[in-house]
Amino acid sequence: MKDISGIRDVLRALGVSDDEVASAEASGTLMALAAERFLLPGERVYDHHELAERVGVRADELARLWLALGFAPTNTAERAFTDADVKVIRTLVADGTELSSEYTLHEARVISSALARIAEVFIDEMWDQHRSAGQSDEQVVAEMAGIDVGRVERLLLSLLRRHLVAAIYRRAALHDQSQRLGQASLAVGFADLTGFTELSHGLTAQELTRLIVSFEQRAFDLIAEMGGRVVKTIGDEVMFTFDTAPVAAELALRLSDTNDPTVPPLRIGLAYGPALVRQGDCYGPTVNLASRIAGVATSGEVVVDAALAHAVDRDSRFMLTSMGEVTLKGFGPVALSLLSRVK
Repeated sequence: MKDISGIRDVLRALGVSDDEVASAEASGTLMALAAERFLLPGERVYDHHELAERVGVRADELARLWLALGFAPTNTAERAFTDADVKVIRTLVADGTELSSEYTLHEARVISSALARIAEVFIDEMWDQHRSAGQSDEQVVAEMAGIDVGRVERLLLSLLRRHLVAAIYRRAALHDQSQRLGQASLAVGFADLTGFTELSHGLTAQELTRLIVSFEQRAFDLIAEMGGRVVKTIGDEVMFTFDTAPVAAELALRLSDTNDPTVPPLRIGLAYGPALVRQGDCYGPTVNLASRIAGVATSGEVVVDAALAHAVDRDSRFMLTSMGEVTLKGFGPVALSLLSRVK
């Protein structure tokens, strides 16, 4: 049996009982238990109902919030919560926030899902550097103890402030456009790797990771450089927005023009029109149309709808070639054009 005496000493120092260590060892989650107690220190003194009572909310409201945050329900009789949890929930409700409000729960889902992805990024890095390199549980726990959590929190808070400022500028620009023109319009685009599904079958996990990283690095950097926003990634696809159609068109052509032999050609769909921007995402017919257009583009093509084509029609940088009307699911026949650069 593997010697875990070193980990036992670390866990004892973190307040973990021998029974908990033995249970984690049996289930193969010893390292996860160490991470939990390192990142979430403090004695587990409250069960679900006691936590609700301490913060002055109903137990069912707390249960709904917990699910909205993306966590599995706890055993209501299990003492799983600390004084730090009490402080966090009290902070949340101190300004009158209602845990039962659908708006609060929606916000919780959006914010927590974004944080879950950030957490996965950190775990990917740790796993690649330590577990995939063949380190033992003891070595990984020792490395974990050296993590400066305060530094990570300060970095994330600083980035949040920057993104808040950027979001305010974007929202102000949309509001100004709406005031002047009656409605705000966005250029919405989808770019994905051609033949990615077939290609991925023949790649190792490391090769697939390198491909995705290379694609996302180019897309994210170029979109940011040109003043756009990456809304989200969906597998091998990136969704992005720009305030103006000409900049979106230029971005799409630059993005599709790559000489990197390790990255397959892209296909890109663009549409221009009203879009609802809420909770970090975009909704509406313009978004759905752009997605459908990307689906009919072929390798290396940038295909645009009539509204975007009209917006860039007099721009000397671009050439538009009519594709006639193409039937798109949910839209019927739609006039599309192939966008290219004037040679």
